[in-house]
This record gives sequence, C-alpha cells and structure tokens, in this order.
Amino acid sequence: MTGFLAKLGTSLAERWLALLVLPGVLWAAAAAAAYRVGQADPFDPRPLVDWLGDIAAQPTAHRTTWLAVAAVVSVLASAGAGLAAGGLGTVLENLWAAPGTRPPLAWIVHARQRRWTAVRESARRRIAEANDPSRTGAALARAQAAARRAQRRRLAGQSQLPQRPTRTAERFHASASRAGTLYGLDLNMAWPRLWSVLPDALRADVTAARDSYASAARLAGWGLMYAVLAIVWWPAVLLGSIMVVVAAARARTAANVLADLIDTASDLHLVDLAGRLGIPAATLSALEIGRAITQRLTRPQHAAVPVPAFDETP
Repeated sequence: MTGFLAKLGTSLAERWLALLVLPGVLWAAAAAAAYRVGQADPFDPRPLVDWLGDIAAQPTAHRTTWLAVAAVVSVLASAGAGLAAGGLGTVLENLWAAPGTRPPLAWIVHARQRRWTAVRESARRRIAEANDPSRTGAALARAQAAARRAQRRRLAGQSQLPQRPTRTAERFHASASRAGTLYGLDLNMAWPRLWSVLPDALRADVTAARDSYASAARLAGWGLMYAVLAIVWWPAVLLGSIMVVVAAARARTAANVLADLIDTASDLHLVDLAGRLGIPAATLSALEIGRAITQRLTRPQHAAVPVPAFDETP
C-alpha cells in the first residue's frame, strides 16, 4: 500500500507539473516579456534585452536574491495561471456541449438555423439559375460555377436543421437521440450503469477520448489567457486566437471519437447491462431491452417482477 501511495503521489506530481506549472511558466514568461516590450513598438525587442542586461549587470549577491524571489513568484504565478486556464477549459467544455435552450446560446442556435436555411436557399436559387434555358455561353458557365460552389457549401454543412449551438453539442445530442430511437434508452440516465459493464479496453478508449476533449478545452483556456496579454502587448491576441481555433478543431475531433465510442458501448453492451439489472434480455428485442432498462432505472422494481410487454406502435 505504501508503494502504491508513493507511485500515486509521483504520478499526481508529474501530472500537476505537466498540466499546470510548465505551461504556466511559459505564460508567465510571455506576460513579463509583453509588459516590458509594451504597446508603443510591439515588435522591438530592445526593451526586453535592456531589462535582461540590467539584471545581468547587478552585483552577484543582489542578482542571486532577485532571481530566487523571481523564481518563487514565477512558480506561484505559473500555478495560478494553470488553475485559471483549467477553469476556463472546464467552462468551455460545458459550453461546447450545452443544449442552448436559453439566451445567449439560444441566439447562436437561431443564427445557425438562419445560416443553414440561407445556404440551402442559395443553392436552390443558383441551381435554378444554372438550369435556366435562357442562359447561354459565358453567362451559363458563370451560373453553373456558382451553382457548384453553392452546392459544395450546402454539402459541407449539416444535413438537418441545427438544434444546438455548436457541432460538438450536435454530435453528443445525436448519440443520445440515436440511443432513444434504436433502443428506447435514456442514455443520460443509463450511461453510469453502462460504464460499469464495459470491458477494460473500451473503457480505456473512452477515457482517452474524454481526456483528449478535456485537453483541447484546456488549450483553448490557455489561448484565452494569452489573449488577455493584449492589454499590454496587442500581438498576443493573434497567438491566443490561433490557439483557440486549433483547440476548437481538436475538441470537435475528440468529441466525434468520444460519441462514436459511446454509440459502440450502447450497441455492444446493452444486453450486458440488462443482465446485470435482472432483465430477461433473451426474450426481448433491442428496442424492448432499452425501454425496459429505462423503466427499471426510472421506476425501480424487484428483479423477479416480469418485464411488461411493450407495444411497438408509437
């Protein structure tokens, strides 16, 4: 047990160092450099070079004391920045997956719906213009090119009207809807129980995908932290914006993988969950199994009580 606790403590220390302190040291160094360079001439490194030169020119004893104090302050600032970035990452994780039923996220849903409708209307109009028999020659060629571009924009988007503020939220919602449609399963309610019956390999894959999603959100949090430095050095907003864009792309990929693994867990291990809950899955269809699981979790009953028959008609 002592060895296990020592190993656990070492792992936690390494994780804390990798996730909080080291990125925080970079941010603290960037903050100090940004403050020294300033807004007047943001690409002139001379103020920073002069500052470092002044430190190097100080007496050895004074310089040693200053460096020790600076190191302590830097570690504390780095840890604080890491906690702030982690907190922002958690907020972004929730925002990316939020249903968007209330303002201001509901406004984003309406804006996405308007854009979705406009793209399809534009494609319909361009295709109609390309098929206009009165157009010939160059005018016809331009209309056909415009129709192809409009069609590519339409195909690049969602096939159905958006119902969530982000594509990540749409993907998670699609998994929940799929489980309800195919199996009659309330995935949000059943997932903690379903997790308990998954094999170790699938658990590891889901955990890795979840960690990737959290890591992307944390990177976006760091991007916002760097963007804040624009108060003292405006080019920092460019670096922060790039980090946020990259993080959003990574989060979307990780969310797709995570949702696919959740779908896989529902497809392959729903019967296992039913068995653990005492539901006679061998005599039921997949839809009946999911409905029975949802009913059992909603209205718990003794395992010996027979599962009621389900009417397949809606």
